[in-house]
Amino acid sequence: MNSILKSFAAALLIGAPTVINAATVTFKDGNISYAEKTPWGDIDIDFARCMANKLYTFSSVSIDGVEVNHTESDNIGPFLIDQKGWSGGNHLNGDRMSAHTLGVKVYVDGRELTHDCTVDGKVLTVEVSNQLLHPSDDSDLARENVVYTVSGNSIDVKVSHEFQCAPETIERYYGMQSMFVNEFETLTPGGAFSTWTTYPVTSTGNELKFTKSSAPGFTTFIEHSKNGYQAAHMTADGLGDRHMVRDDDIIFIGNSWTKTYHKIIGMQPVKAGDRFNWHGIYSWFREPISDNCRTADGDRSFEYGAYIDGSPCLFHLNPDGTLQISNL
Repeated sequence: MNSILKSFAAALLIGAPTVINAATVTFKDGNISYAEKTPWGDIDIDFARCMANKLYTFSSVSIDGVEVNHTESDNIGPFLIDQKGWSGGNHLNGDRMSAHTLGVKVYVDGRELTHDCTVDGKVLTVEVSNQLLHPSDDSDLARENVVYTVSGNSIDVKVSHEFQCAPETIERYYGMQSMFVNEFETLTPGGAFSTWTTYPVTSTGNELKFTKSSAPGFTTFIEHSKNGYQAAHMTADGLGDRHMVRDDDIIFIGNSWTKTYHKIIGMQPVKAGDRFNWHGIYSWFREPISDNCRTADGDRSFEYGAYIDGSPCLFHLNPDGTLQISNL
């Protein structure tokens, strides 16, 4: 048995509360600090208004006291409107904001936090409503609702949009992105990079990428830095089945402007009343549970620990990219 799993099993036997479901959440001046000890590292996650548009989202993630995700750019991406510009995330249009946060609600285990406090609990839920603005004239483009469910070492993200604009074309929408810090290699089970691949020294023009038709089972990319790993799993819910991306279009881009992306819309029309949604799970860990992707003769499976709704789970990635989740 992997040493991490052995430690986890021992914690289960002794019922150690410092390992199992012992998150501490501090809510102060509108900001959130979340801390939990997990079998895969001591996790700290902050939520605040950040990026150029001052949108409320997770602003920092640390493993064992070292920051591994820093949101000076987007984790939750913007829309590029064909020939007109960007809306949302970190993008401005000239000196004009392209989005703003309308409201935030914070809950721990279903109980709303309405004043400064520090509480313990299993699951932190952050509900955010944003208004996205049209890049041409700042009129309403779409209402964006994001639900962040935080437990253990994971942030489960559910995003929905309702468009409010006259007919437009979305040139691209990445949706789930990564602001992982100082990654040097990546893994895309089911995609072109099924063994660990080092990022090029320069990003623009040297991006790692592959198309939808070449990787029908691809769901997850994993990044590695000297301080740990980050996995970004896109479920098949809504846009996650990539029905709004052509077969010959790109669905993964790595190391573009130092960032990595799931692409879920490419050159698709939208109009007022259209509704889209997607669902992804970010997880951070000191080490994987098993890694058979280091050499070409490995079976190219990969396993890591993550949390769903307060419970630790085993995420097993098959060589074709499909994911199996089981309780621990």
